[in-house]
Amino acid sequence: GGMGGGMGGGMPGGMGGGGMGGMAGGKPDPRNLQASRSVYVGNLPVGTTMEEIASLGRGFGPLESMRMMMGASYGFLNFLRDEDAYAFWQSGQAQQPHLRGNRIFLNWAKAPGPVEPHVLRLVREHGASRHLAVRNISDATSADQLGALFRQFGEVESIQIKPGEGAQVNLTNIASAAAAKDQLDGLTMGQWKLVVAYTTPP
Repeated sequence: GGMGGGMGGGMPGGMGGGGMGGMAGGKPDPRNLQASRSVYVGNLPVGTTMEEIASLGRGFGPLESMRMMMGASYGFLNFLRDEDAYAFWQSGQAQQPHLRGNRIFLNWAKAPGPVEPHVLRLVREHGASRHLAVRNISDATSADQLGALFRQFGEVESIQIKPGEGAQVNLTNIASAAAAKDQLDGLTMGQWKLVVAYTTPP
């Protein structure tokens, strides 16, 4: 009898553990997750764009990178600085952000790890960001053409053509933007010599 009781006692504990793990996979349980530079952004409307996710974090500080799970209703904003992530997370608790009518839930995500040292160095010494100002392009240049050019280096969040000025190209992380700037600044396209420079978020 004792053995049966012992086994039975062990079962619910094991199940409870599984339940917690399951919760962490779907809706993160704040009790298990520590503050970090990475914020989970959940309950996104169908068809949410990278630009819309980025706009939720605008004004809180520079993002090092962002990810959206294809076909899923959530993504992650990874800030350069922990304190900016904390301010964003706190605003989500206080104000209940919305996107296209959906109440957006902000929670801590499992930290992606510290920002890579070479990225921090680029930020410190060169003002690196994931935002690039592209000048000296033909007025006939389209967002699609620029997208094809910049996507060689990483995922593009958004592109705005600014007639007479050039374009603003936003990549989803600083490392990709740095690689693009490195390779494309000074590149000759037809009679145009591209100028690519870091800029602050739009």
